[in-house]
Amino acid sequence: MRRRLFTRRISFASSALLCAFVSGGCATGESGFDPTPTHSTGSSSLPEPDSLKADADFTSATYRIAAQDVLEITVFGFPTLSRTVQVDGSGRVSYPLIGVVTAAGRTLNEFEAELAKKLGDRFLRSPQVSVLVKESVGLRVTVEGAARRPGVYQLKGKTTLLQALAMAEGINDVGDYTVSLMRVSGQRRITAKYDVSAIRTGQADDPLVYGGDTIVIEESAARTGLQMFKTTVPTLLNVGARAW
Repeated sequence: MRRRLFTRRISFASSALLCAFVSGGCATGESGFDPTPTHSTGSSSLPEPDSLKADADFTSATYRIAAQDVLEITVFGFPTLSRTVQVDGSGRVSYPLIGVVTAAGRTLNEFEAELAKKLGDRFLRSPQVSVLVKESVGLRVTVEGAARRPGVYQLKGKTTLLQALAMAEGINDVGDYTVSLMRVSGQRRITAKYDVSAIRTGQADDPLVYGGDTIVIEESAARTGLQMFKTTVPTLLNVGARAW
């Protein structure tokens, strides 16, 4: 009798856990849970990135810095300010004294002038700044967040968003199926959201990704809750199965 009552309590607790994890779906007496994430199908088109408009030769004066490029910055006469930095996914670098500066989309001369101006405005008199590209991003895309294998991947020819996600082995068990695509264009960071489920079913276009782009996959609260439910319930049932 005690064991049967305990099992009923476990069953009730399991149902309560599932309801709590899945947005109150039990309010009407039905679970209302769909394991396939559903999000808005709206998506924004992004302009071409600055890296596409630039000369591919990073030794050229017309080359424009791209996200993930590695830069060597030298301030003549101030060795403590000379350093190697990497442009982050949003196209910016963090630099001593002046903080965060946008680098992506600018030529080396433009970025040198920007650093010299910011340093000269408050800290140094007529600083001479040199910037060299130590490593170019080329055709690489960054996949961050809830991917099975987040990282930086080399693009080969035209690559779409789904193909880039496939290189990272797809979205993991807790990832949201609405992903953000970040790009630097016109020296500004621009972000658009795309519904991967809608793209897969043909309801939305599969956009091209370019070198320097960053794909960010956030965690889904519903899918995270489902995974917690899957791991919690077996433990509760094992406790209920013990002899009394």
